[in-house]
Formats: sequence, structure tokens, C-alpha cells
Amino acid sequence: MSRKLLLYSVITTFLLMGMNCFAQKKAESYKSLKKRSTRTEAEQLLQEAETLKYNNPDEALDKVQEALAMSIAQHDDFTEGRSYILLAEINEGIFVWKLAYENYLRAQEKLSAYSVTEEYIKTIKGLGNTSLELKNYDAALKYYEQGLSMRLSGTGQRELLIGKSEVYYQMGNYQEALKILETLRNPKGYDQQVENLITKVKVRMNEVDKPQNIYGNSLNTIRSGKSVSPKEQEAVQETKEEISDALQENKLYDEEIGLRKQSIEYNLETKNLAEVSKDKVAISKSLDAKGETSAAIKEAEEAASIADTINNPKEQANAFLSLATLYEKNGQPDKALNAFKKYSEAVSKNEKLNESMLTEKSELIRKQKDIEEYTKNVYIGQREETIEEETVFRQQLIIYGLLAIILIIAITSFFIFKNAQASKLANRLLALKSLRGQMNPHFIFNALNSVNQFISQQDERTANRFLSEFALLMRLVLEHSQEDFITLQKEQEILSLYLKLEHYRFRDKFDYEIKSDESINTEAIQIPPMLIQPYIENAVWHGLRYKDEKGKLSLHFYKQNGSLVAEITDDGIGRKRSTELKTENQKKHNSTGLKNIEERLAIINKVYKVSYRVVIEDRTDNSGTRVSVYMPINSKIKSYDESRNY
Repeated sequence: MSRKLLLYSVITTFLLMGMNCFAQKKAESYKSLKKRSTRTEAEQLLQEAETLKYNNPDEALDKVQEALAMSIAQHDDFTEGRSYILLAEINEGIFVWKLAYENYLRAQEKLSAYSVTEEYIKTIKGLGNTSLELKNYDAALKYYEQGLSMRLSGTGQRELLIGKSEVYYQMGNYQEALKILETLRNPKGYDQQVENLITKVKVRMNEVDKPQNIYGNSLNTIRSGKSVSPKEQEAVQETKEEISDALQENKLYDEEIGLRKQSIEYNLETKNLAEVSKDKVAISKSLDAKGETSAAIKEAEEAASIADTINNPKEQANAFLSLATLYEKNGQPDKALNAFKKYSEAVSKNEKLNESMLTEKSELIRKQKDIEEYTKNVYIGQREETIEEETVFRQQLIIYGLLAIILIIAITSFFIFKNAQASKLANRLLALKSLRGQMNPHFIFNALNSVNQFISQQDERTANRFLSEFALLMRLVLEHSQEDFITLQKEQEILSLYLKLEHYRFRDKFDYEIKSDESINTEAIQIPPMLIQPYIENAVWHGLRYKDEKGKLSLHFYKQNGSLVAEITDDGIGRKRSTELKTENQKKHNSTGLKNIEERLAIINKVYKVSYRVVIEDRTDNSGTRVSVYMPINSKIKSYDESRNY
């Protein structure tokens, strides 16, 4: 017993000594920072960060971190508040509104004693703007009202009133929004921003006859060389979109087309081809809505041609999807297929671009979290200086500090573990997307071979019908390619169309049927897309097509022991005979395909904590194969991306 007490005492002593040394080092670090830093240095760092906040936010954050530490060490609340404002502005630049709002709150707390300064006014305005972006309208109105109660310049009052009108506009209270904007009209001259905003509101109220004239006046003002800031020019374009949306909703297509053509003329002058492509796609949709299909196709083709010349995958995808839809609607399946391919390529490029931007954004957010941790350590240094002066409570506070550090380590370890788990989950999801993407090429290759066969047989009618059906199938596949789960009804629609296409080619080899028990609610059950198709493809290509007489394929959905079962049955030549007939290349492909499906199911089971399994067996009469895919019945499954809270 005495040995245990001795061991306990030694451990406690060493822990206290280690904690004391740690505290002394932190206190020395804080003292060193306090001695070498000045308010002038911190202000210089903030000025440098101000110039970098949009073009190089990463370097700007480094300078803000140093300035923030200096201001805390100097007990300089004003400079500390300015640092939080700059952090909030960086957050706004990368559209992380929640973090921006939190930093503005910190700035408000530090600048509460400086309520007449420009920085405090900027903080209140920032709280209003970020509340508006977060759709917290009551808070936004509160902060705008607080700002308006201060002694502001005419420009400051104007910005806050415009923000307040925007709150009412987004709330749908157009009368109140218009009332505020009317007070901002300049009786001595034309204020294009205010007039555009008034037009935007009145269009929603159906009180403007020719909104394109007002938009044209704004463009003429910009062309005239009058002093118009880039922000105001951007506002003109945003207003155009708002007006166009309202005209679309009211089916005023001619007015909307006229507005878009004015925008195209201006954006061609300024070489803003992305905006030109966007406007032409919108014009194409309006013309299609009017029934002018040929004109709509022409505009969509021009939009796609322009989009192809710029490095903007988002607008490329938008243009080619619109063009493909019009081609398909107009009975041009070949062109529709080609446009869909380009749409798919643009979507892939856009996803990569978004992933890159998301990575950069995540890195900036992580860096800001590091800044928060760093400032906490500086604050700890301040507290430890006080502890050093109050020697009576030193040992007690050291013990508390030890417990706090243990707690911090435990919490940090927990979050590290959570982050590691999240990273592992993200890797699995990427692998799942990759495996899902590998399902399509072979299927597309086989379908195109079928088209080639029909053409070689000079069966033009069947080839055209096949192409039309294939374009529809590709559209369905592309629509659901980014979804982790789709409804059973949608999957049945895809499988039915796929079997129809296979039957075109092998109509003398097999007949098929798809049936589903009446007790199954196909709209409520969700399953992974393209999970069943490979087994149907195996049944057709490796079982039925080698059979001398006509065979049959059956796809049956039913419930069994709380699971949904998809049973694919064929009376083909069977697995053994099929293996004997395969070439080495076919064996390799089949093995790879089955392995792909097994890996995909394994990842789905791990990620979503479910139990998918597949049973492949020879039929008892030695003719054909039965594949049973067992899937959990869960109508509430959501994808990982949907469940994340950014």
C-alpha cells in the first residue's frame, strides 16, 4: 500500500513540476510577445492583410493572426476588433457566412466602447449583411435599424437602407421594400442602382411595362464613362437576372428576350462571353416555351459554341444540356447524344473545379480555426501572468491548468479521431463514385455496337428507334449519376428501358418480363443506381445469346424477411457452359466486372451501415442461372453529402 502511495506522490509531483515549467514557458512566450509588439506593428500588419484579403486570403490570414496576437498581448481591444472585422471580410470573400457572422460578433464585443467609430459602423453593417445571407431576416432588420440610428454619412445611410429594402424584398414584402427605395430617389439626378432596384421590385408587383428600357438606361450610363464602381456594375447584372426571373414566371417571354439581347450586346462589348452564353441559353428556353423550336435550337447552338471557346465548365454544361434537350425534343437523337456527351464532360470538369475550390475553402477555414486556437493560447498566457502575480493561489491554479490541458488534449484527440473517421469515409465515398463511374463505359460500348450492327444490316428504321431509346436511357443515367440512392421506381424505369434496348438486338434469342409484388411501394424504397443492371447484362450476354432456342429472362422484385429481393432468372446455357465458350478477354472482363460490384457493395455496406448481398446459383434443372440481390428496405436513406452540415 505504501508503495502505491509513493508512486502516486512521485507521479503527482512530476506532473505538477511539468505543468509549472509549461506554465512558465507560456508566460515567458506571452511576455516576449508583449514586449516586442506595438500597436503600430499590428496596424501595419492589418493594412497589409487588407490589400491581400481577396487575392491572397491565405497570406492575409497569417498577417491577421500575428496582428491579433499582438493586440491581445497589448490589451488593445480596438485593434483586436479590427482584426475580427478583417477575418469576417475574408469569410465573406469565400462565402462562409456563418463564420463571418461569428467574427463580426466578436468585433462588436471588442468595439462596444468605440461605438462612434467607422469600424463599429462597419461591424453593424456586416452583421446585417451576413444575417441577410443566412436568411435570418429579423436579426438583419435589427442590425440595419441599429446602424440607421447612428450618425452616418449620406452614403452610409443609403447602403443600410438598400440592405433593409433587400430584407423586405426577400421576405416578399414588396410594398415595404418599394417604400424604402422611393425615399432614396435622387430628385436632382438619375441614380441607376436605386432605379434598378425599384424596377426589380415593381416587376415582382407587375407594375412595370418596359423593364428592358430601364435596364438599357443603366447600360448606357456605364457606357457613357460616368463613375460607376465594379460593385455597381455587378449589381446591374444581378438586377437583370432578378427581372428576367420575374418575367419568366409571368410568361412575358418577349420582354425577357429583349432584356437578354441588351445584356448580350453589352457583354459582347466587354468580352464577357460566359454571361453571353448564359443569356443565349435563357433566350433559347423562352423561345422553346413560345413554341419557336427552330429559333430556340439556333440560340442554344450559339450558346454551346461560345461556351466551347471559354474555360467555364459550368456554362458549358448549362449550354450543352439545354441543346441536348432541344435536339431530343425535336427528334434529332444523334445530335442529342453528342450534346449529352459534351454535357457529361463539362459536368466532370466542373466537379473537379468545385472539389479544388472546396479544398481551398476548407484549408482557409482550418487556418482560421488554428487562429482561434492560437489566440486562445495567447489569452492563456495573459491568465498565467496573473497567476504568477497571485502566488497564494499558484499551486491550486496549476492543478486546474493541468486538468484543463488534459481536457483540451482529450477533446483534441476526439476531434482528431472524428476527422480521421470523416476522411476515411470521404475516401470510401470517392472510391464508390469511381466504381459507379466504371459501370457505364462497357454498357455504352455494347449499345453503340448494336447501333453499328443495325446500320451494317441497313436497318435504318430500327437504328433510329434504337438511338432515340438509347438517348432517353443516357439522359436517365446521367440525371442520376451523381446520386447515391434513387427510388426503386426510377431504377425500374432504367432497367425496363435497358432490357428493351437489349431486346432490339437479341429479339430472336429471348423474351423478358419485369414484375413487382403489389405490396412494394416503389416510390418509397431507395436503392443504389445501376446495381442490378450488370447482372441482367451477364444473363443476356453470357447466358441467353448462346442458346440455340429462344430463352426467357425474368426480373422479379419481392419482399423476403424484411428485405427487398431483386431476382434475375434466365434459362440460358448456364455458368459452366458459358465459361467454356468465353475467350480469355471475356473471362478477364467478367471477373473484373463481378469484382467491381463486390467492392461497390462492400463500400455501401460500410458507409451506410446496411447489409446488401448477392447470391448467384445455378437453377436446379441445370438450365440457366438465378441471381438474387438482397437489399434493405429503408425509405429514409440519404446520401453522405445531403447529411453534412457545412
